[in-house]
Amino acid sequence: MTGIALGRLRPALGAVALAFASRRAVALTLAGCAAVALTFAGCGGDSAGPAPTAPAPSPSATVSGTVTATVTGAPVPNASFSVGGQVVGGSGAGGAFGLDLPDGVHQVAISAPGFVERSTRLRAPATGVTLDLIPDAGPWTLDFYRELVRNGAGGGELEPLTRWDFEPTFYIDTRPEPTTGDEIPEETVAFVREAIRVTVPLLTDGRFTGEQVHATDDPPPDLTHGAVVLRWNAAEVADRAGNANAFAFQVGGPANVIVFRHLEETWAVHHEIGHVLGLYHPLGGHRRSHMWYSGELEPPHFTEWDIFHAQVLYARPSGNLDVDRDPPDFVLGGSQR
Repeated sequence: MTGIALGRLRPALGAVALAFASRRAVALTLAGCAAVALTFAGCGGDSAGPAPTAPAPSPSATVSGTVTATVTGAPVPNASFSVGGQVVGGSGAGGAFGLDLPDGVHQVAISAPGFVERSTRLRAPATGVTLDLIPDAGPWTLDFYRELVRNGAGGGELEPLTRWDFEPTFYIDTRPEPTTGDEIPEETVAFVREAIRVTVPLLTDGRFTGEQVHATDDPPPDLTHGAVVLRWNAAEVADRAGNANAFAFQVGGPANVIVFRHLEETWAVHHEIGHVLGLYHPLGGHRRSHMWYSGELEPPHFTEWDIFHAQVLYARPSGNLDVDRDPPDFVLGGSQR
């Protein structure tokens, strides 16, 4: 792939780097490149078999709500709820469910034909609980999801999700670029501000707005909780990310920093915001992706697969484990992160 030097997929010194041989944004296609297939022994990706017959919702249910499809919100009928391997209830035609559970917190497995099984915790009693399942069809691809949000292309263990749990605040550092002394033009600041405003709600499915943006010559210290600082510093990029045009300190939150080499490299901002929001570099063989620059470089930049799988990421709590296991401190019907 002429013109790109991505280096190692796992960033050195915590930096997530993207490098291009020229400042020109290049759209790549995968035609003529060998598709790289990533397999995970024993992981599969198929949904569970047919759900066991579940009893009808009880009118005296202590936990009630609706099962929906992740991202689309469509009702999911015939979902089955199991506690300790025993079926305790199911959802009806409109996705409504009711469970008779003792007071307290229960580890529950939810499965439905055509959906990925989810493991989570439910608190009883509770009403109005919305519980979503990932459709095992359409744009969903387990291998791509693992690469994009679990660092599955890195060759190591799959990572827990590293999404933001609250609205990040962005600080555009307007001080001159220290290596050259170049001033930061107003149009560059406006370009970055617009990229944040568009990319954040797009990838988080509207959970966050991207409206908390400040242009300032006095940004907070690096990795201040809740803050994302964006700045220009050629020497810092060279020192921490080699030939990269820009890099992010890490993937995800709850704090981050984006550094551009020169003003001309500001076009990489959408890609770096993707890293800030929790996206890694995929291999490029399973789906076209802006995070591998095999997608469009025109707005909205990200491909339909990027967008869908990022929105699945933001439908789960941080710390969610492969394939779809919520962390123990996440409880539906109780205190939710």
